[in-house]
Amino acid sequence: MASNLTVNVHPGVYMNVVDTHMRRSKNSQKAAGQEKCMGTLMGYYEKGSIQVTNCFAIPFNESNDDLEIDDQFNQQMISALKKTSPNEQPVGWFLTTSDITSSCLIYHDYYVRVITEASARRESPPIVVLTIDTTFSGDMAKRMPVRAYLRSKAGIPGAAGPHCAIFNPLRVELAAFPGELVALQLMEKALDSRRREATLESGLEQLEVSTAQMIEWLERMLSYVEGVNKDGEKPGDAQMGRQLMDIVTSSSNNMQPEKLDTLVKNTLRDYVMVSYLAKLTQTQLQVHERLVSA
Repeated sequence: MASNLTVNVHPGVYMNVVDTHMRRSKNSQKAAGQEKCMGTLMGYYEKGSIQVTNCFAIPFNESNDDLEIDDQFNQQMISALKKTSPNEQPVGWFLTTSDITSSCLIYHDYYVRVITEASARRESPPIVVLTIDTTFSGDMAKRMPVRAYLRSKAGIPGAAGPHCAIFNPLRVELAAFPGELVALQLMEKALDSRRREATLESGLEQLEVSTAQMIEWLERMLSYVEGVNKDGEKPGDAQMGRQLMDIVTSSSNNMQPEKLDTLVKNTLRDYVMVSYLAKLTQTQLQVHERLVSA
């Protein structure tokens, strides 16, 4: 069912929404009595989930009696993003608010028409509504309230048609690609610094950190397996057991321990040599620049 969908929102979406809220034209919007930002969500559909990977804001006006949306700008942005990322398509829209209002019905009807026309499906795809309270006015003081909804029609059984529309809440999770995860970890390190600055580590330092993380995960896996085998100290998970068996099987079938050890040592030597040559070349270029400038 559509109500069981999970909305996986990537970090870039949150950053774009917050940046749009911070960069909004405060003077013009305050004069018009409008403090909200609205935009289109881009992504793709998966089985049981919706991946929201990108978004952009669109001009709109709800200060007058008739709500206004810049449809031309929206269509041009969707077309441009499809050229750069053909796998992405419009999957919904966002609004920087904490509550669903009556205006959301009109906005949603507009996006139903736009997304249905842009979709290659025969039936209308699920269209998600993402509300993000950038003022942190919700119950959570240190966490930005983020909610997702899916509209469904409701009515009296036996009636000719539906009588109302209900926005059902969906589960929202933070998802990240490997590159996004690296950027998040780097920004997390910057939070601990006094000047909120972070520097990229060298290749050997990154290899050391990755190796330490791998050892930590192996120790946690070993502790879990020993806890399950020791008189049922920990409850067993069949899915976890199958995944561990796949890891063991793939590692034992692909390469023998002696060959794996030789490969790791040779790769490490090659990496150290490349790193040494890169540092040597950089030093020579710096010396050359100083000689030329002198």
